[in-house]
Amino acid sequence: MPGHSSVSRWEPAGDAQEAVMDGSGLSHRERRALTAIERALRTDPRFERAMTSGTRLFAQEPDPADRPPDGRRGVLGGVVCAVTAVALTLLPLAVATSEPALVAAFTFSYAATLAGLFLLVRRWCRRSG
Repeated sequence: MPGHSSVSRWEPAGDAQEAVMDGSGLSHRERRALTAIERALRTDPRFERAMTSGTRLFAQEPDPADRPPDGRRGVLGGVVCAVTAVALTLLPLAVATSEPALVAAFTFSYAATLAGLFLLVRRWCRRSG
C-alpha cells in the first residue's frame, strides 16, 4: 500500500519488544491486573504443582525419585495382568463348583487385582499431574 512502511506496526522493534517483556511497557492499571491474575493462579494447587514440578506443558528433567530402580520398570503392570488372568480363570471354576477354597482364591486374586489397578492409576495420575 502506498505510504506504508515495510515494517509491521503490530510488531515492536527489538528494544521495544524487550521493554514489553520485562513489564516496563505496561501501564499501572495493567500491572495491577497482571498481579491480581498471577495471585489468583498461585492459589490454584494444580497450577502451582504444574509450575513447580514440571508437566508436559512445562517440560523439565523428570524427577529420578519417581522412576522405579532399573529392572523394575513395568513389573507392576505385568503382575496386575497375571493376577487378573488368575482371577478370571478362578471365577467360573468357583461359581461352577462352589468349592470354598476356589471362592477364597478368587476373592484374594480379585482383591489383589483391584489393589494393583489402584496403584497403577495413582502412578499414572502423579505422572500426568
